Amino acid sequence: MIATLNVFGKGEWSTKITSLLSPGEWIDYDESNYDLATASLEWIIAEEDGEKRSKIASTYLSDVTYKTLFKGLDDLEGVTVGDGLVVGPGSLIRPSTVIGNQVYIGAGTIIDINCIIEDDVTIGDNVTITSGSLIEKGSTVKSGSII
Repeated sequence: MIATLNVFGKGEWSTKITSLLSPGEWIDYDESNYDLATASLEWIIAEEDGEKRSKIASTYLSDVTYKTLFKGLDDLEGVTVGDGLVVGPGSLIRPSTVIGNQVYIGAGTIIDINCIIEDDVTIGDNVTITSGSLIEKGSTVKSGSII
């Protein structure tokens, strides 16, 4: 298979993100070799920390196109989505939710209607975010949380 996606990151978080993809679908890079990537391919940033994702997006990858990597249950219809969204398997995001840039949403998470998820947020697995909630920029929501 020919790679169709560039992934920035090579640690454990990269393994977590790339496990959502087919083998050979991506090539991973970091700050030492990102400039060797195929320029026409979209990117995903594989870093757990939202601030790190933001820094990478504004420095190394400031002029790239990001892929929405969505493995959830619905189709994101009615959801406003920023650049670099990653959604794990079995997650559900209801209409009228607004999601910022460089957001990671773990597996089995439910986000109800009218929520705002600001930039650089990391949401763990099996989280429930109730209707009308605001998750502020750079926040980390631990797995199993109810907000």
